Amino acid sequence: MATLSGRQIIKGFDLAFMTMTAVLLLIGLAALYSFALHVAKPDYSFLLKQTAFAAAGFAAVGLLMRFDYRRLAGIHWLLYGIAVASLVVVLMFGRTVHGTTGWFVLGGLQLQPVEFVKIIMTIVLAKFFSDHGHELHRFSIVAASGLLTAVPVGLVMLQPDLGSAVVIVGIWIGLLIILPIPKKFLGAIVAGLIVTAVIGWFGFLHPYQKDRLLNFFNPGRDPLGSGYNVRQAVTAIGSGLLSGRGLGLGPQSQLNFVPERQTDFIFATIGEELGFIGATIVIVAFGIFFWRLRQLLAKTRDSFSFLLGVSLGMMLFIQVAINIGMNLGLFPVTGIPLPFLSYGGSSLIASFLAVGLLESMVIRQRFTPL
Repeated sequence: MATLSGRQIIKGFDLAFMTMTAVLLLIGLAALYSFALHVAKPDYSFLLKQTAFAAAGFAAVGLLMRFDYRRLAGIHWLLYGIAVASLVVVLMFGRTVHGTTGWFVLGGLQLQPVEFVKIIMTIVLAKFFSDHGHELHRFSIVAASGLLTAVPVGLVMLQPDLGSAVVIVGIWIGLLIILPIPKKFLGAIVAGLIVTAVIGWFGFLHPYQKDRLLNFFNPGRDPLGSGYNVRQAVTAIGSGLLSGRGLGLGPQSQLNFVPERQTDFIFATIGEELGFIGATIVIVAFGIFFWRLRQLLAKTRDSFSFLLGVSLGMMLFIQVAINIGMNLGLFPVTGIPLPFLSYGGSSLIASFLAVGLLESMVIRQRFTPL
């Protein structure tokens, strides 16, 4: 694998990815900044930490642009082992936050390994399907990919973290949809997922997770209890009208009526304080990002690159769709962060790693032979 010059890297990287990433990041930082306005003792800790995480993320993108992403295909089993081991260890020794045992504490920082497991699973599944693309007529191969996915998903559900499990399963399902899988296999998989969901409902889901799902189907079921979060988020977004109430001036967000305003429900804060215009900018920025990714995927020259690009795009798209959807009451609350906007070092850096891998792919598809 040839080493590229700095000039080739600069010439080859895609400006649209980085521009949209920067736009989304700045909007997220503006929302975090607004939380420190109009209070007696401003607390800029969220803003300062997120800025530091963003700097680390941009540095990671710079390093990955110089790194040949195709080398990861050769160590995918090692990466898979690391992913599974990290999920086992965090269950044994991790910190429990909001009922989920999913964080390592390193000094003053908290590391959530499942965010990086999502990245690893995009690599592992892309490699698996690129190696076995000619055998997809065999159900045993499809089942093997399901088992490969089920191991980390099962460990994530033990934390329990339903949102992250949905993202990992979604990456797998997304790949199956675009691959030439016999329709009868897809039918069997759908049936299996339904059975798993029923078993999970009666045997594994916690009461608060059931409440979130029930509230989705009946929004008025418990407006002051388990349905409070979504009700307040929808109210905040609606009150922003066209141009918003202004940074730091949204009563729902600033007075903490919107819970988890810096993480799960940061889109509600943006909708309230920057209005329809601000929310539209966020959606358009994501739209341009995914539109550009689709264009670039059409130019890939090998199956691993194509499937990796699809997997990374699927990982980000699922999180965007579910997070914005739950802020609007269109999806159940699952605790999925909004990429590049929600506060959280692990989530933000993992999102930047996805961008870095995509940039590495774009550059090498342009300048290096297969």
